[in-house]
Amino acid sequence: MSITKSQTDKIGAIFNGNRFVIPTYQRKYSWTNTEVKALWQDIQESIKDDMNHFVGTLSFKENKSVGLSTDTVYEIIDGQQRITTLFILLKVLIDKITDVNIQNNQLAAFIGSKDSLKLLPLGEDGEFLNRLLFAPQDLNPMNIRKRSQDSMFSAKLLFSAFVNSLSIKEVEERIIFIRDRIEVLVFNVESQAQAVKMFSIINDRGLPLRILDKTKSILMLYSTLHLNEELNESINNSFENIFDSYDDILVCRDRLGILSRFEENTVFTHHYYSARSLFPDTWNNRNGADTIFDNLKIKCEKLKENPIELKDFISRYLHDFENFSINYSQLISEVETNPLFQKSFRQLEFTATLFPLLVRLYVQKKLDTLLPILEAIEVRVYKLRGTNPIADIYWLSSQITEYDLSIDDIKNHLINFSEKFVNDHVFATYLDGAIYGNGAVKYILSEYSNEDFDLMSYKDFQVEHIFSKEPNYDTLTYGFSEDYNFEKNRLGNLAILEKHLNNGLSNLAPINKINGYINSINNEIRNLGGEIQKGEFNKTNVDERRMKIIDFCVSRFKLL
Repeated sequence: MSITKSQTDKIGAIFNGNRFVIPTYQRKYSWTNTEVKALWQDIQESIKDDMNHFVGTLSFKENKSVGLSTDTVYEIIDGQQRITTLFILLKVLIDKITDVNIQNNQLAAFIGSKDSLKLLPLGEDGEFLNRLLFAPQDLNPMNIRKRSQDSMFSAKLLFSAFVNSLSIKEVEERIIFIRDRIEVLVFNVESQAQAVKMFSIINDRGLPLRILDKTKSILMLYSTLHLNEELNESINNSFENIFDSYDDILVCRDRLGILSRFEENTVFTHHYYSARSLFPDTWNNRNGADTIFDNLKIKCEKLKENPIELKDFISRYLHDFENFSINYSQLISEVETNPLFQKSFRQLEFTATLFPLLVRLYVQKKLDTLLPILEAIEVRVYKLRGTNPIADIYWLSSQITEYDLSIDDIKNHLINFSEKFVNDHVFATYLDGAIYGNGAVKYILSEYSNEDFDLMSYKDFQVEHIFSKEPNYDTLTYGFSEDYNFEKNRLGNLAILEKHLNNGLSNLAPINKINGYINSINNEIRNLGGEIQKGEFNKTNVDERRMKIIDFCVSRFKLL
């Protein structure tokens, strides 16, 4: 059945005799279990209430049929999330039919065959959907790395769980309902330019769309309308790698327990902050994702009357963004295997502000050399002082992208940056204060122990007050004055101890904590237990210990 220019129709009529492809300017499948479950519940309630169910507007562009096929092929401009989800649901339902002839007839009408699906996402997602529907036994969920494919896999699992308890009669009832009683408003456009334009308009007017999808869409729009589709394939290929890199970062993030605030906008904005040369007129280190996207549109709009310059800008942006994303992913992946990165990324945990610089240095193979000074900056400025200066770091990120700065040049910039916020004197002053609860304390004490703790051991450590936080003894007898609430939180009175050993020690005097200390894997606190065992351990001892740790820190986290 041919789809007219504008009509209200049933899902069954749309699928019957038609095939659908998801074009390159489209977003990837992204429905979560929340949306999938909501669709299923809508269907269940509509069947119960004996009502038709309206699922919204679908937009298509008709393509020419290929070969001898009698089916009409349509590009999905808008609605691919709903169509893909209903497609998966129909296959799950049809698989439950026991009559082989009926099952084959339903497959031919709605799904197609293994070699000729009626719905085809482009690229690897199309191959994955084919396997998901016709050879799910060959899929290992542990090997699914793309978010779109994981979402399709999850949708099928959820529908399979819902359908499993249905009788054959109930299965048939739901197939008939989807076929005859799910209604959509259909728009069919005529040209490629109109299709891309409609997609951009539909998804730029308040409907939720991921920032990477919006970016891909707007670049496709300008390539289609102003460059005769010359860059469409490049845009699609580059964003395939960008999407894959983002998905790989998510997998590594969850496995490594780092980048807790990382999201899709992060890759997009971090690239922008380190790519000032692409946006010389509008670049601002305070811009958020929406403003950055607007700047991208402004740039394309400004250049659209000059195809040569527009093509050059889009090509440079694509190349740089793709390269940045791939290296971002590779850097995070290497954190798991490169011993040099373990402490800085997994124990200290670099602040998000530093990542544009970290990635650009990684691209230029300068990160290994500069890692110690970056670690010192993280401890001094971002953790200990607790400030988050961004202007200098984003400026430097763009400088090293635009110019071939030597390692010495970059090091000088980093030294000047740290001196501006926390020089050695300021560093020692902060360390001399009441810093319990500061994000740098645990890492400082771990480094002071002069041992290489594995990640599991490090995560298990707690910052312990040697003279207790809430003592059940008179602290005056140990040389402390009335300002104990300040003194107890200074560095000399803090140590790291395993959680299970620390339990139950909280209010005790140091002499009563010895057994806990000497059983630790931390040699420094074991020695501290031995020192306490000698007797007469008091404020003087923790003051001396504080000064030793401060001297150690100034040397360990040095700038030169």
